[in-house]
Amino acid sequence: MKLKSISLKALSLLLGVTVIFSSCNDDASDVIDNGNQDQAVFNELIGTWLIQESKINGTQVSAESFDCLKTSVAKFTESEYDLNYRKKGTGTFAAGCAVTQQFSGTYEFNKDGVVGLNSARGLTAELKDGKLIITSVDGSDKQEDVFINEKDIVTGVLDSDDTTTGGGNPTTPVAETEEFKKLKAKLQGKWNLNSFEINEKPITLSSCRAGSYLEFKENDNKIFILQKKATFTKGDLNKYGLGVGGTGIQSVSATKSFSSGDNTDKVTFDTNATCKFVLESTRVFEHETGNELKVKNTRDVIKFKLIDDNTIELTFKNKATKTEGKQIYKKM
Repeated sequence: MKLKSISLKALSLLLGVTVIFSSCNDDASDVIDNGNQDQAVFNELIGTWLIQESKINGTQVSAESFDCLKTSVAKFTESEYDLNYRKKGTGTFAAGCAVTQQFSGTYEFNKDGVVGLNSARGLTAELKDGKLIITSVDGSDKQEDVFINEKDIVTGVLDSDDTTTGGGNPTTPVAETEEFKKLKAKLQGKWNLNSFEINEKPITLSSCRAGSYLEFKENDNKIFILQKKATFTKGDLNKYGLGVGGTGIQSVSATKSFSSGDNTDKVTFDTNATCKFVLESTRVFEHETGNELKVKNTRDVIKFKLIDDNTIELTFKNKATKTEGKQIYKKM
Protein backbone atom coordinates (compact mmCIF):
# COMPACT_ATOMS: atom_id res chain seq x y z
CA MET A 1 0.00 0.00 0.00
CA LYS A 2 1.12 3.53 -0.68
CA LEU A 3 1.59 5.85 2.27
CA LYS A 4 -0.48 9.00 1.97
CA SER A 5 0.56 10.89 5.10
CA ILE A 6 3.23 13.62 5.17
CA SER A 7 6.34 12.89 7.28
CA LEU A 8 6.59 14.46 10.74
CA LYS A 9 9.81 16.21 9.76
CA ALA A 10 8.10 17.88 6.83
CA LEU A 11 5.17 18.93 8.97
CA SER A 12 7.46 20.44 11.58
CA LEU A 13 8.89 22.69 8.87
CA LEU A 14 5.46 23.71 7.64
CA LEU A 15 3.79 24.36 10.98
CA GLY A 16 5.20 26.33 13.86
CA VAL A 17 2.53 27.34 16.36
CA THR A 18 3.71 27.24 20.00
CA VAL A 19 1.32 26.76 22.92
CA ILE A 20 2.44 27.18 26.53
CA PHE A 21 0.27 26.10 29.44
CA SER A 22 0.87 25.67 33.17
CA SER A 23 -1.57 24.71 35.92
CA CYS A 24 -1.65 23.28 39.43
CA ASN A 25 -5.42 22.81 39.67
CA ASP A 26 -6.43 19.26 40.55
CA ASP A 27 -9.80 19.38 38.84
CA ALA A 28 -9.26 21.76 35.91
CA SER A 29 -10.38 20.69 32.45
CA ASP A 30 -7.96 22.68 30.32
CA VAL A 31 -7.74 22.79 26.54
CA ILE A 32 -4.69 23.26 24.37
CA ASP A 33 -6.07 24.58 21.07
CA ASN A 34 -4.71 24.41 17.53
CA GLY A 35 -3.60 20.77 17.78
CA ASN A 36 -3.07 18.51 14.78
CA GLN A 37 -4.45 15.24 16.12
CA ASP A 38 -3.37 12.93 13.27
CA GLN A 39 0.23 13.99 12.73
CA ALA A 40 3.21 15.62 14.42
CA VAL A 41 3.21 15.77 18.24
CA PHE A 42 -0.06 13.92 18.65
CA ASN A 43 0.41 10.91 16.41
CA GLU A 44 -1.31 8.36 18.62
CA LEU A 45 -0.56 5.42 16.39
CA ILE A 46 3.25 5.42 16.60
CA GLY A 47 4.67 3.05 19.20
CA THR A 48 4.33 -0.48 20.54
CA TRP A 49 0.88 -1.86 21.36
CA LEU A 50 0.09 -4.89 23.55
CA ILE A 51 -3.13 -6.91 23.24
CA GLN A 52 -5.77 -6.62 25.99
CA GLU A 53 -8.75 -8.60 24.77
CA SER A 54 -9.99 -10.47 21.70
CA LYS A 55 -13.40 -11.29 20.27
CA ILE A 56 -14.42 -13.50 17.35
CA ASN A 57 -17.84 -12.71 15.89
CA GLY A 58 -18.60 -10.68 19.02
CA THR A 59 -17.75 -13.47 21.49
CA GLN A 60 -14.79 -13.25 23.85
CA VAL A 61 -12.11 -15.85 23.11
CA SER A 62 -11.51 -18.48 25.79
CA ALA A 63 -9.01 -17.88 28.61
CA GLU A 64 -6.88 -20.69 27.18
CA SER A 65 -6.75 -19.04 23.75
CA PHE A 66 -5.98 -15.64 25.25
CA ASP A 67 -3.06 -17.10 27.21
CA CYS A 68 -1.40 -17.50 23.81
CA LEU A 69 -2.68 -14.24 22.35
CA LYS A 70 -1.51 -12.12 25.29
CA THR A 71 2.04 -11.98 23.91
CA SER A 72 0.82 -10.53 20.57
CA VAL A 73 2.39 -7.17 19.67
CA ALA A 74 1.63 -4.43 17.15
CA LYS A 75 4.27 -1.83 16.27
CA PHE A 76 3.81 1.34 14.24
CA THR A 77 6.47 3.73 13.00
CA GLU A 78 5.78 6.91 11.07
CA SER A 79 5.29 4.95 7.86
CA GLU A 80 5.22 1.20 8.56
CA TYR A 81 3.59 -1.38 10.81
CA ASP A 82 4.49 -4.83 12.09
CA LEU A 83 1.83 -7.09 13.67
CA ASN A 84 2.75 -10.38 15.32
CA TYR A 85 0.15 -12.84 16.65
CA ARG A 86 0.80 -15.96 18.69
CA LYS A 87 -2.18 -18.34 18.81
CA LYS A 88 -3.24 -21.69 20.16
CA GLY A 89 -2.71 -24.50 17.70
CA THR A 90 -5.28 -27.04 16.48
CA GLY A 91 -5.16 -30.68 15.45
CA THR A 92 -1.60 -32.00 15.41
CA PHE A 93 -0.39 -28.65 16.73
CA ALA A 94 -2.99 -28.34 19.51
CA ALA A 95 -0.43 -28.36 22.32
CA GLY A 96 0.87 -24.96 23.38
CA CYS A 97 0.91 -21.75 21.38
CA ALA A 98 2.06 -23.30 18.11
CA VAL A 99 0.64 -20.85 15.56
CA THR A 100 2.29 -17.54 14.71
CA GLN A 101 1.07 -14.96 12.20
CA GLN A 102 2.89 -11.88 11.02
CA PHE A 103 1.66 -8.95 8.96
CA SER A 104 3.81 -5.96 7.98
CA GLY A 105 4.06 -3.16 5.45
CA THR A 106 3.15 0.47 4.97
CA TYR A 107 -0.24 1.84 5.96
CA GLU A 108 -2.72 4.54 5.00
CA PHE A 109 -5.66 6.36 6.61
CA ASN A 110 -9.04 6.49 4.89
CA LYS A 111 -11.42 9.44 5.22
CA ASP A 112 -13.02 8.00 8.39
CA GLY A 113 -9.68 7.69 10.21
CA VAL A 114 -9.44 3.91 9.81
CA VAL A 115 -5.97 2.58 9.01
CA GLY A 116 -5.82 0.13 6.11
CA LEU A 117 -3.22 -2.58 6.77
CA ASN A 118 -3.87 -5.67 4.63
CA SER A 119 -6.87 -5.57 2.32
CA ALA A 120 -6.63 -9.29 1.45
CA ARG A 121 -7.30 -10.19 5.09
CA GLY A 122 -9.63 -7.29 5.81
CA LEU A 123 -7.01 -6.10 8.28
CA THR A 124 -7.66 -2.60 9.61
CA ALA A 125 -6.79 -0.55 12.70
CA GLU A 126 -8.69 2.24 14.40
CA LEU A 127 -8.04 4.36 17.49
CA LYS A 128 -10.89 4.64 19.99
CA ASP A 129 -10.61 6.27 23.42
CA GLY A 130 -6.84 5.80 23.51
CA LYS A 131 -7.03 2.14 22.52
CA LEU A 132 -6.17 0.49 19.22
CA ILE A 133 -8.82 -1.77 17.68
CA ILE A 134 -7.43 -4.16 15.05
CA THR A 135 -9.99 -6.04 12.94
CA SER A 136 -9.31 -8.99 10.66
CA VAL A 137 -11.50 -11.33 8.58
CA ASP A 138 -10.85 -15.03 8.04
CA GLY A 139 -13.63 -16.63 5.99
CA SER A 140 -16.86 -16.04 7.93
CA ASP A 141 -15.01 -15.12 11.14
CA LYS A 142 -14.44 -11.51 12.12
CA GLN A 143 -11.87 -10.99 14.86
CA GLU A 144 -11.58 -7.77 16.86
CA ASP A 145 -8.54 -7.27 19.06
CA VAL A 146 -8.08 -4.43 21.55
CA PHE A 147 -4.53 -3.16 22.13
CA ILE A 148 -3.14 -0.56 24.52
CA ASN A 149 0.09 1.38 24.09
CA GLU A 150 2.93 0.04 26.25
CA LYS A 151 3.64 3.62 27.41
CA ASP A 152 0.16 3.81 28.95
CA ILE A 153 0.71 0.55 30.82
CA VAL A 154 3.98 1.75 32.29
CA THR A 155 2.89 5.17 33.52
CA GLY A 156 -0.63 4.05 34.44
CA VAL A 157 0.36 1.34 36.87
CA LEU A 158 1.27 3.85 39.58
CA ASP A 159 -2.05 5.70 39.36
CA SER A 160 -3.70 6.00 42.75
CA ASP A 161 -7.40 5.24 43.20
CA ASP A 162 -8.26 8.94 43.05
CA THR A 163 -5.17 10.84 41.87
CA THR A 164 -6.79 13.13 39.32
CA THR A 165 -9.68 14.29 41.49
CA GLY A 166 -7.86 15.12 44.70
CA GLY A 167 -9.10 14.09 48.13
CA GLY A 168 -7.94 10.98 49.93
CA ASN A 169 -6.80 10.65 53.50
CA PRO A 170 -3.26 11.11 54.84
CA THR A 171 -1.57 7.99 56.08
CA THR A 172 -2.02 7.27 59.78
CA PRO A 173 1.32 6.35 61.42
CA VAL A 174 1.50 2.80 62.75
CA ALA A 175 4.00 1.01 64.93
CA GLU A 176 6.92 -0.34 62.90
CA THR A 177 8.80 -3.57 63.45
CA GLU A 178 12.57 -3.64 63.70
CA GLU A 179 12.61 -5.69 60.49
CA PHE A 180 10.79 -2.90 58.64
CA LYS A 181 13.15 -0.23 59.99
CA LYS A 182 16.21 -2.20 58.90
CA LEU A 183 14.74 -2.77 55.43
CA LYS A 184 14.05 0.97 54.96
CA ALA A 185 17.61 1.78 56.00
CA LYS A 186 18.94 -0.53 53.24
CA LEU A 187 16.71 1.15 50.65
CA GLN A 188 17.93 4.72 51.15
CA GLY A 189 19.18 6.47 48.01
CA LYS A 190 18.48 6.34 44.28
CA TRP A 191 17.89 3.22 42.18
CA ASN A 192 18.11 3.42 38.39
CA LEU A 193 15.84 1.45 36.02
CA ASN A 194 17.90 -1.39 34.54
CA SER A 195 15.41 -3.67 32.73
CA PHE A 196 11.70 -3.99 32.12
CA GLU A 197 9.26 -6.62 30.87
CA ILE A 198 5.49 -6.85 30.33
CA ASN A 199 3.76 -10.23 30.24
CA GLU A 200 7.21 -11.85 30.27
CA LYS A 201 8.20 -9.93 27.13
CA PRO A 202 11.32 -7.69 27.41
CA ILE A 203 10.72 -4.02 26.62
CA THR A 204 13.58 -2.10 25.01
CA LEU A 205 14.60 0.85 27.17
CA SER A 206 15.01 4.09 25.26
CA SER A 207 17.64 6.53 26.52
CA CYS A 208 14.84 8.49 28.19
CA ARG A 209 13.19 5.46 29.79
CA ALA A 210 16.59 4.32 31.05
CA GLY A 211 16.81 7.63 32.95
CA SER A 212 13.86 6.66 35.17
CA TYR A 213 14.62 5.96 38.82
CA LEU A 214 13.28 5.31 42.34
CA GLU A 215 14.39 7.21 45.42
CA PHE A 216 13.95 6.33 49.08
CA LYS A 217 14.95 9.14 51.41
CA GLU A 218 14.78 10.32 55.03
CA ASN A 219 13.93 6.79 56.13
CA ASP A 220 10.20 7.59 55.88
CA ASN A 221 7.38 5.56 54.30
CA LYS A 222 7.31 7.34 50.96
CA ILE A 223 8.99 6.56 47.66
CA PHE A 224 9.73 9.04 44.86
CA ILE A 225 9.39 7.67 41.31
CA LEU A 226 10.68 9.55 38.25
CA GLN A 227 9.41 8.24 34.90
CA LYS A 228 10.61 9.59 31.55
CA LYS A 229 9.48 9.03 27.97
CA ALA A 230 10.96 10.33 24.73
CA THR A 231 7.53 11.32 23.38
CA PHE A 232 3.95 11.87 24.45
CA THR A 233 0.59 11.67 22.70
CA LYS A 234 -2.79 13.36 22.70
CA GLY A 235 -3.96 10.56 24.98
CA ASP A 236 -1.27 11.47 27.54
CA LEU A 237 -2.45 15.08 27.57
CA ASN A 238 -6.09 14.08 27.94
CA LYS A 239 -5.28 11.70 30.79
CA TYR A 240 -3.87 14.54 32.86
CA GLY A 241 -6.68 16.97 32.06
CA LEU A 242 -5.03 18.84 29.20
CA GLY A 243 -7.40 18.53 26.24
CA VAL A 244 -6.34 19.21 22.65
CA GLY A 245 -8.21 20.50 19.64
CA GLY A 246 -7.83 22.40 16.38
CA THR A 247 -4.92 22.06 13.94
CA GLY A 248 -1.27 22.98 13.77
CA ILE A 249 0.39 22.43 17.16
CA GLN A 250 4.10 21.72 16.86
CA SER A 251 5.33 22.83 20.29
CA VAL A 252 3.82 22.31 23.73
CA SER A 253 5.09 23.22 27.18
CA ALA A 254 2.73 22.21 29.97
CA THR A 255 2.99 21.27 33.65
CA LYS A 256 0.27 20.06 35.99
CA SER A 257 0.24 18.77 39.57
CA PHE A 258 -2.17 16.49 41.43
CA SER A 259 -2.56 15.17 44.96
CA SER A 260 -4.64 12.50 46.64
CA GLY A 261 -3.93 12.11 50.32
CA ASP A 262 -0.19 11.40 50.62
CA ASN A 263 0.12 10.51 46.93
CA THR A 264 1.30 13.30 44.64
CA ASP A 265 2.06 13.63 40.92
CA LYS A 266 3.63 16.28 38.73
CA VAL A 267 3.60 15.76 34.98
CA THR A 268 5.55 17.86 32.48
CA PHE A 269 5.12 17.91 28.70
CA ASP A 270 7.78 19.74 26.69
CA THR A 271 8.30 19.15 22.98
CA ASN A 272 11.59 21.04 23.12
CA ALA A 273 13.11 18.73 25.73
CA THR A 274 15.14 15.61 24.99
CA CYS A 275 12.67 13.59 27.09
CA LYS A 276 9.35 15.21 26.26
CA PHE A 277 7.31 13.49 29.01
CA VAL A 278 8.34 13.49 32.68
CA LEU A 279 6.17 12.16 35.52
CA GLU A 280 7.27 12.70 39.12
CA SER A 281 5.28 10.67 41.66
CA THR A 282 5.36 10.16 45.41
CA ARG A 283 3.71 7.04 46.80
CA VAL A 284 3.23 5.69 50.31
CA PHE A 285 4.37 2.13 50.99
CA GLU A 286 3.96 -0.41 53.77
CA HIS A 287 5.83 -3.52 54.84
CA GLU A 288 4.51 -6.66 53.16
CA THR A 289 6.79 -9.45 54.40
CA GLY A 290 10.51 -10.10 54.64
CA ASN A 291 12.26 -7.83 52.12
CA GLU A 292 9.04 -6.82 50.35
CA LEU A 293 7.11 -3.55 50.33
CA LYS A 294 3.66 -2.84 48.93
CA VAL A 295 2.49 0.51 47.55
CA LYS A 296 -0.68 1.74 49.27
CA ASN A 297 -3.80 3.36 47.78
CA THR A 298 -3.30 2.28 44.17
CA ARG A 299 -5.85 0.51 42.00
CA ASP A 300 -3.31 -2.19 41.12
CA VAL A 301 -0.96 -4.46 43.06
CA ILE A 302 2.54 -2.94 43.11
CA LYS A 303 5.37 -4.46 45.13
CA PHE A 304 9.07 -3.73 45.66
CA LYS A 305 11.44 -6.49 46.73
CA LEU A 306 15.04 -5.99 47.82
CA ILE A 307 16.85 -8.82 45.99
CA ASP A 308 20.31 -7.89 47.28
CA ASP A 309 22.12 -4.74 48.42
CA ASN A 310 22.25 -3.45 44.83
CA THR A 311 19.02 -4.72 43.27
CA ILE A 312 15.31 -3.92 43.66
CA GLU A 313 12.60 -5.83 41.79
CA LEU A 314 9.33 -3.99 41.13
CA THR A 315 6.36 -6.16 40.13
CA PHE A 316 2.86 -5.05 39.19
CA LYS A 317 -0.50 -6.41 38.11
CA ASN A 318 -2.50 -3.88 36.14
CA LYS A 319 -6.19 -4.84 36.33
CA ALA A 320 -7.40 -2.29 33.78
CA THR A 321 -4.97 -3.42 31.08
CA LYS A 322 -4.82 -7.11 32.10
CA THR A 323 -1.05 -7.03 32.21
CA GLU A 324 1.69 -8.07 34.59
CA GLY A 325 5.13 -6.56 34.61
CA LYS A 326 8.53 -6.57 36.24
CA GLN A 327 11.17 -3.87 36.49
CA ILE A 328 14.69 -4.25 37.84
CA TYR A 329 16.41 -1.27 39.48
CA LYS A 330 20.10 -1.02 40.39
CA LYS A 331 21.63 1.11 43.15
CA MET A 332 23.04 4.36 41.76
